[in-house]
Amino acid sequence: MSAQAQVEESINHTGQTWLTVLLFPVGLRYHALHHLFPALPYHRMGTAHRRLMQPLPPDSPYRAFNRASFAAAVGELWRSARTTSRTQSAMRRWSPGSAWP
Repeated sequence: MSAQAQVEESINHTGQTWLTVLLFPVGLRYHALHHLFPALPYHRMGTAHRRLMQPLPPDSPYRAFNRASFAAAVGELWRSARTTSRTQSAMRRWSPGSAWP
Protein backbone atom coordinates (compact mmCIF):
# COMPACT_ATOMS: atom_id res chain seq x y z
CA MET A 1 0.00 0.00 0.00
CA SER A 2 1.40 3.40 -0.93
CA ALA A 3 1.96 6.09 1.69
CA GLN A 4 -0.90 8.12 0.21
CA ALA A 5 -3.25 5.11 0.37
CA GLN A 6 -2.26 4.52 3.99
CA VAL A 7 -3.18 8.08 4.89
CA GLU A 8 -6.45 7.86 2.94
CA GLU A 9 -7.42 4.68 4.83
CA SER A 10 -6.71 6.25 8.23
CA ILE A 11 -8.52 8.63 10.53
CA ASN A 12 -7.68 10.94 13.40
CA HIS A 13 -9.78 10.78 16.56
CA THR A 14 -9.64 14.43 17.52
CA GLY A 15 -12.12 14.44 20.38
CA GLN A 16 -10.51 13.93 23.77
CA THR A 17 -13.19 11.94 25.54
CA TRP A 18 -12.14 9.49 28.25
CA LEU A 19 -13.17 6.58 25.98
CA THR A 20 -11.00 7.80 23.10
CA VAL A 21 -8.00 8.28 25.40
CA LEU A 22 -8.58 4.85 26.96
CA LEU A 23 -8.92 3.05 23.63
CA PHE A 24 -6.06 4.87 21.91
CA PRO A 25 -3.52 5.65 24.65
CA VAL A 26 -0.27 5.86 22.68
CA GLY A 27 -0.91 8.28 19.87
CA LEU A 28 -3.14 6.15 17.67
CA ARG A 29 -5.72 8.90 18.02
CA TYR A 30 -3.74 10.55 15.22
CA HIS A 31 -3.43 7.58 12.87
CA ALA A 32 -3.58 9.62 9.62
CA LEU A 33 -0.95 12.00 11.02
CA HIS A 34 1.20 8.98 11.89
CA HIS A 35 1.10 7.86 8.26
CA LEU A 36 2.05 11.35 7.09
CA PHE A 37 4.94 11.59 9.57
CA PRO A 38 5.83 8.04 10.72
CA ALA A 39 8.92 9.15 12.66
CA LEU A 40 7.00 11.68 14.76
CA PRO A 41 6.97 10.55 18.42
CA TYR A 42 3.48 9.75 19.67
CA HIS A 43 3.76 12.20 22.56
CA ARG A 44 4.18 15.05 20.01
CA MET A 45 1.28 14.12 17.74
CA GLY A 46 -1.38 16.21 19.50
CA THR A 47 0.73 19.35 19.23
CA ALA A 48 1.72 18.58 15.64
CA HIS A 49 -1.91 17.99 14.70
CA ARG A 50 -3.03 21.31 16.21
CA ARG A 51 -0.19 23.19 14.47
CA LEU A 52 -0.99 21.54 11.16
CA MET A 53 -4.72 22.32 11.43
CA GLN A 54 -4.27 26.07 12.09
CA PRO A 55 -3.21 27.15 8.57
CA LEU A 56 -5.20 24.55 6.62
CA PRO A 57 -8.26 25.77 4.71
CA PRO A 58 -11.65 24.23 5.56
CA ASP A 59 -11.63 22.12 2.37
CA SER A 60 -8.19 20.61 3.02
CA PRO A 61 -8.06 16.83 2.41
CA TYR A 62 -6.34 16.36 5.78
CA ARG A 63 -9.40 17.74 7.57
CA ALA A 64 -11.50 14.95 6.02
CA PHE A 65 -9.54 12.39 8.08
CA ASN A 66 -10.68 13.86 11.41
CA ARG A 67 -13.49 12.38 13.48
CA ALA A 68 -14.84 14.01 16.63
CA SER A 69 -14.99 10.75 18.55
CA PHE A 70 -14.58 7.00 18.41
CA ALA A 71 -18.38 6.67 18.39
CA ALA A 72 -18.61 8.99 15.36
CA ALA A 73 -16.03 6.89 13.49
CA VAL A 74 -17.79 3.61 14.33
CA GLY A 75 -21.16 5.08 13.33
CA GLU A 76 -19.76 6.20 10.00
CA LEU A 77 -18.21 2.77 9.35
CA TRP A 78 -21.50 1.08 10.28
CA ARG A 79 -23.53 3.28 7.91
CA SER A 80 -20.99 2.75 5.13
CA ALA A 81 -21.06 -1.03 5.59
CA ARG A 82 -24.87 -1.08 5.52
CA THR A 83 -24.98 1.04 2.35
CA THR A 84 -22.36 -1.16 0.67
CA SER A 85 -24.23 -4.30 1.69
CA ARG A 86 -27.52 -2.98 0.26
CA THR A 87 -25.83 -1.96 -2.99
CA GLN A 88 -24.14 -5.34 -3.39
CA SER A 89 -27.41 -7.13 -2.65
CA ALA A 90 -29.23 -5.04 -5.26
CA MET A 91 -26.49 -5.72 -7.80
CA ARG A 92 -26.82 -9.48 -7.27
CA ARG A 93 -30.58 -9.28 -7.94
CA TRP A 94 -30.16 -7.09 -11.02
CA SER A 95 -29.74 -8.67 -14.42
CA PRO A 96 -28.58 -6.98 -17.62
CA GLY A 97 -31.47 -5.59 -19.59
CA SER A 98 -33.66 -4.95 -16.55
CA ALA A 99 -34.24 -1.66 -14.78
CA TRP A 100 -31.90 -0.81 -11.92
CA PRO A 101 -33.74 -1.33 -8.60
